[in-house]
Formats: sequence, C-alpha cells, structure tokens
Amino acid sequence: MIKRKRRLPILSAALLVSSALALSACASGDGQPMNAAADASPSASSDYSKALTLNGVSPDGTESLFAALNDAFTADWKAKTGQDVTVKQTAGPSSAEKDAVNGGTLKADFALLGVGTDIDEIQAAGLVEEGWQQRYDYNSSPFYTTVAFAVRAGNPRGIKTWDDIAAAGVKLVTANPKTYSDARWAYTGAWAYAFDQAGDEEAAKTFVKSVYANAGALDADEAAAQARFLGGEGDVWLTTEARALALAAGEAKGKIDVVVPPVTLAVEPIVSVVDKNATEAGTHEAANGYADFLFTEPAQQIAAEHYYRPRFASIAEQFATQFPETTVLTVDDNLSGWEDLNSTQFADGGLFEQLAGK
Repeated sequence: MIKRKRRLPILSAALLVSSALALSACASGDGQPMNAAADASPSASSDYSKALTLNGVSPDGTESLFAALNDAFTADWKAKTGQDVTVKQTAGPSSAEKDAVNGGTLKADFALLGVGTDIDEIQAAGLVEEGWQQRYDYNSSPFYTTVAFAVRAGNPRGIKTWDDIAAAGVKLVTANPKTYSDARWAYTGAWAYAFDQAGDEEAAKTFVKSVYANAGALDADEAAAQARFLGGEGDVWLTTEARALALAAGEAKGKIDVVVPPVTLAVEPIVSVVDKNATEAGTHEAANGYADFLFTEPAQQIAAEHYYRPRFASIAEQFATQFPETTVLTVDDNLSGWEDLNSTQFADGGLFEQLAGK
C-alpha cells in the first residue's frame, strides 16, 4: 500500500474536506474527480443493448448504504448509456472478502474494502492492476467515518474523550482485531490518539494497554460487540460513528448516544475495480463507471444520508449538524500506514497481543 510518511497539519473534519478539494482541484463541474479512470465514460464502441450484472463487495454493516448507492448508480448509468445494469452486493469483513475474491469464490467486479492492504493483496494475486490507489483522489476513499464511542442514553459515565475510556472502572465493549480485521480501526484509533498527544511510542503503549484493560473479553466481530452492548453490557462501545449514528436513529433510538471525541481516527473504506474479473466478464467499463459514481455529488449525498462523512464540501455543508467538529487523524498521514501497522501491531506476537493480552 502506498504510504505518505510525512506528517500533515491536523485539520478539523470540515476543514479537511474543503482543504482537500481546494488543494487537489480534484472535481470537475459535476463533482467527478478529474483523475477518474479514463475508460469509464460511455464508449461509442460499446453494446449497451445487452444487460449486465456487476458483482461488488463492501464493508460489514454497509448493506443499506450500498442498496441506495446501487439503485442510484443503475439509474444514472441507464440515463447515460441506455444500458440495464444489476448490481449484486456482498457485505462482510474486509479480510474475509479479500480471501473470497482471491480464492475465486467471489467473482467481484469491484471491491470497496475496509483496509487498503486487503486490496494490495488482491493486486498481488494478479486481479487488480498496479496504481489502483491513485486512480481517485483521497487515496481512492470516496467517503469516510471516524472511530467513535456509543454510550448509554444520557451518557451517565460522562464519556467525552479517549482518556475517559482509559480510566479505571470503565467497562469497554469492542471487537477483536485479530479475528475481525475491521476492528483494527478501533484499536488503531486509540494508538493514533496516544501517539498524537505524546509523540512517544512508550506512552502510546501505556495508554493502549489501559484502554484494553477495560475491555475484558473481546468479541469475534462487530455484530457480536453490538449485540452485547445493546443487550446491556458495558458502559461504552468502541465502534464507528456511522454505525453508531445509524443505530441511534433506528433500533437503538433513545437507548444510546454517540460521542465523537475531539481527536479521533478517520475510518476510510477504499474502492478499486477488480480489473481481471471485470475484463473477463466484459463489465470493466461499467465497473469503472460505478467507482467513478462514488465520487459524484449524488453518491456523496447518499453516503451522508447513511451517516458517512462526505468528501465534497458542498455536501458536507448540508450535514454540518449531523457530524460534530473533530480533529481527524489518518493512518497514512499521522501513522506509518497499514502495511507497517499490520506487521508491527497485528502480526502474531505483535504489539496488540502484548498490550491487550488477548
């Protein structure tokens, strides 16, 4: 995975969005990135009279988001080309989907996964062309969320910051990043915060150890952590802002509150066409069109409606009250990138096992 090792100024979420747009001059008049795949536009040589099916994979818990995105894309593609496209979406843990794509049991035309090194592994298997992460702005991450805290209604423990969940006596619910790769965002959120505050690895180790001392047994995946927390266990659930906001507005309305700490980590799902599969299936143009669509204003609007922070300032402004101001850290700009984190933190015998004792 390409790593940007320089440390950038840390910006609030709103400023990060507007600055990224201004600095990269990435959008054309319709909001689509100017460096989108060149062959994604409707082609005069294509036979649009033939209906086709796109197979996609997306992160765990994004089923409703992608149901809406898929409907919007198929309507947009039909309007542009006259072609009927059906999108079949599979949602699941990032690492499991990567294995299914590489093993050939899931013939995905495009993949939007939670951890970028999983797409790197798909590239290493010969299914994705090199340079996939530079096809779009924002390292090919169309929208993002943050690591956040779900707490009991009224926030009786007064949880506001990362330091609060490290305090003695707080009961923490969270998934195990060794068994569920998407939970690496939550663990890395604690590490990123501590390292940002102290600039010292030993201090970060001490802090993360305090956080995970409050966790007790870790859950196998996010669904299990969610069930346990909504079932009444724990004071705080370490999860994502998008997932917590959706629950607070839905099945857990009136039962939980959502706390986004003043400094937290951006959770950035990233997209790539699975080039070999799409070429063999004759879907490459439409698959590129789908990836392009994620970087348009209609798709950004849908993402925001499903509690993901949009990249476009024009959409972010409409949802300013939904997303509180926070200083956003990123794995690439404020840490050493996922490749290094996976080897130092999550490999057998790595820092996660040493600090969490799990």
